[in-house]
Amino acid sequence: MTGRAAPTRADPELAPAFSVPPALLDALGPPVRPAGVVLGADPDGEPVAVGLVRAAPTRVVVLGGLYLARQVTLRAVGVGVQAVVVTGRPPAWDAVRRAGGGDTTHEDDDERAAVRVVGEPPADLAVTGGPPLLVVHDRGATPRGPAPARRPRQTTLVVLPSLVPAVSDLADDADLVLVQRLPPHEAELAGRLWRLTPAMTETLRTLPDRGVVLLGRNLWRRVDLVTGPRETAILGPVRRGD
Repeated sequence: MTGRAAPTRADPELAPAFSVPPALLDALGPPVRPAGVVLGADPDGEPVAVGLVRAAPTRVVVLGGLYLARQVTLRAVGVGVQAVVVTGRPPAWDAVRRAGGGDTTHEDDDERAAVRVVGEPPADLAVTGGPPLLVVHDRGATPRGPAPARRPRQTTLVVLPSLVPAVSDLADDADLVLVQRLPPHEAELAGRLWRLTPAMTETLRTLPDRGVVLLGRNLWRRVDLVTGPRETAILGPVRRGD
């Protein structure tokens, strides 16, 4: 994404907005477009959905915290995507695994479950012809990123707790970055990395806990997370960070 023009709100991978109020997000069924994931509401109150799993292998970075990564995973599973979470902290994902039908008492998850939590990437990730797949890498801010997605309808989602120079290339190479509030020095780095305007950089520094910015090729979109009672029971209240 280096060298892009100033981001705009147009992006072909954004799914059409739904004509329902954000308060009804919990009642939404799968959208017409497969794997369209509702992230929240825009400043006008219109729900915003993203094509998280696409025809080509895709890389997404969640920059800010574990809450957002778990919420995105839950919503992806809700529209028919299977999820594999590769993490060094399995207990942090237990609630998501239970919601997806996984067995939290065994390291080897039932492969039929919608959410599998593992310590290392399983060998079956390269199998073609399967359902849409989201592979979540929750490994912290390490400079060596995970292997890219290897088949169509597979998305690699990398969870980064912070933006530091060591991982800037990993974030810059992503097809989509979901950014929560950044400390001033990280916001400045983001501004240089993505050639943002001063107003955009200030937005990243001052986002509320529920605020998220979608960054991508020709994309800048401000979204507020909207969480209903069922998600709150699983994840707790909306927050920034772990």
